[in-house]
Amino acid sequence: MQIEKKLAILADAAKYDASCASSGSRRRPRKGQLGNAAASGICHTYTEDGRCVSLLKILLTNICIYDCAYCVNRSSNDVPRASFDPGEVVSLTLDFYRRNYIEGLFLSSGILQSPNATMERLVRVVSALRSAGFNGYIHLKCVPNADPLLIQAAGRHADRLSVNIELPSDESLRRLTQAKSHAAALAPMDVIRSTIAERKADHGRLRHVPAFAPAGQSTQLIVGASPESDHEILHLAGGLYQAQALKRVYYAAYVPVGKRNGALPQLETPPLRRENRLYQADWLIRCYGFALEEVIQSDRPFLDLEMDPKHAFALRNPSLFPVDINTAEREMILRVPGIGLRSARRIVALRRQGRIRLEHLRQMGVVLKRALPFIRCDGLPEPGWRGAALAQGDLFHRTGDAPPVTPPEAPLVLVCEDSFDGLLSAIFAAYRLRARSASRMPDAIVPLGRSQPELFERRKEIATDRASAVRVWRGLKSTLGRKGRRRLHLAYLSRDPGVETAIYRFVRDALADEPRRGDLGNRLTIRQLARKVGREAHRMKGLVRFAQNADGSYQALIAPRYDVLPLIRHHFERRFADQRWLIYDTGRRYGLLYDGWRTRDVRLEPIDPAEHETACPSDERRCQQLWQRYYAAVNIAARNNPKLHRQQLPRRYWPYLTEKKA
Repeated sequence: MQIEKKLAILADAAKYDASCASSGSRRRPRKGQLGNAAASGICHTYTEDGRCVSLLKILLTNICIYDCAYCVNRSSNDVPRASFDPGEVVSLTLDFYRRNYIEGLFLSSGILQSPNATMERLVRVVSALRSAGFNGYIHLKCVPNADPLLIQAAGRHADRLSVNIELPSDESLRRLTQAKSHAAALAPMDVIRSTIAERKADHGRLRHVPAFAPAGQSTQLIVGASPESDHEILHLAGGLYQAQALKRVYYAAYVPVGKRNGALPQLETPPLRRENRLYQADWLIRCYGFALEEVIQSDRPFLDLEMDPKHAFALRNPSLFPVDINTAEREMILRVPGIGLRSARRIVALRRQGRIRLEHLRQMGVVLKRALPFIRCDGLPEPGWRGAALAQGDLFHRTGDAPPVTPPEAPLVLVCEDSFDGLLSAIFAAYRLRARSASRMPDAIVPLGRSQPELFERRKEIATDRASAVRVWRGLKSTLGRKGRRRLHLAYLSRDPGVETAIYRFVRDALADEPRRGDLGNRLTIRQLARKVGREAHRMKGLVRFAQNADGSYQALIAPRYDVLPLIRHHFERRFADQRWLIYDTGRRYGLLYDGWRTRDVRLEPIDPAEHETACPSDERRCQQLWQRYYAAVNIAARNNPKLHRQQLPRRYWPYLTEKKA
């Protein structure tokens, strides 16, 4: 059987496993080897049902001796069967990884002959992949009832191990399959948990300890194939988190496959909304500090499908609301609908510098439509609340005093070169002007050629001075720290109109003799711009698509919204250190060229994507066709969600994505 057909069959057979994470591991690049593992994880594309594709998710074989009623690969189901050779898995993984299609490998298998024989084959494949110099992410499914020695051998090669519980109760497992039980799945989980704990203890007393499943372990529960309630499912998940130290429990909506079976519910569509509510409840319990009974009660054991669990909690507990954003503890802020973990962290951090207003919450990313009924803050009118008076200026009007009228002074604007060094030089010049003339600070900084002078405006051109720019950059580190300084650079790369003045004012406030606490709007603007650029850079780490040239080098064309090449440079240097590559920004007409030793910026003539495509050698076109075949196979048509797909993968990226080409 040709590898194209094998890939289509075995990718289709693996697509019902919900796990897609590639985070939690910090496997560093090694000299002469390919790849690394990023702690934050990277999504490389999204299927038409809206699911992330970060790993090459395949089965080693879909031949199985078990006859589980809910499984597409059950022995009684009439589906095409195939098996990969170890060398084919290694070749596919390396070829896809070199082109930045995937973050690593997810490998599972049907049970062939026996659990031990299957587990041994899986370990042999991942061992061969590591021996071939692959240093990327590997997620390996462990087989229940396999020998503990094989489980430990798997953990030495894989970043994450997982054993699927599959159904929430032993009773359902006995009814739908005769060969599986919770005890059989918990046995390898115990081996993984205890071995991870032993390695952590060894790290405290030994210098070199071999890694064992550094990204931990996970499991999966099928939702809707058996009659258990949401309360039972979440109670089981909570017990697994506590007893087995799991990183994730995945919930997979049951998709009817094959012929109708009388032991299974007759569903027309998968219970996708129920799956979503279970994920939301799981996050509330794991990350937001909710207790199980606060999320779902035993006397009402099913989650409300029309309302997310946090909103339902808020309506059940009106005495806890509204929450004052400026005074409440973080734990209470997290219980407000529409406020997530990041937004709560930003609120707590920024309110030390001034009072939070309604417009600030919008800039932080709070979903105000959901949060407004449950919060109090400045700028939100409310009878009898002092914040409303402050927001509307009533306190000022009651005094009857009028502000003193002073004639406006002509604003002073510094004009700098259109570069980051030019901006830093202008900031240095602003402080030098104040020191020499004892006058007030300049009002704004604008780049040369990108703005028109306003009426009565005084302008002064500032030449770029590298030494002055370095002095400012080093000074910002001591004042703002590495993260704060990096945030300014990210904001500048947005090239948003007025970003130079926003950065200058941010620096001016940070360096003020008396800390300024009122101008949160400018601070939030910088954070918002930095967040947008950082998100685009992270996205481009996954959406770069390399194509191999005839000389063996690799080339990729991209068109990002922001200038992110300086931000992704180090990532690709480490990940593809053993190959020569070029990443070219078609909009800004420059790129990064790595020659095997160092990376340098290059200016090239405009590259036409169509000409780039036709110049690919035949081996490269075959690899692209394999990736397109895989991308089509992993989509679950019953879950298609075009709106979510376009949201996750905007159309502006499609011309440069291999999977979106005809």
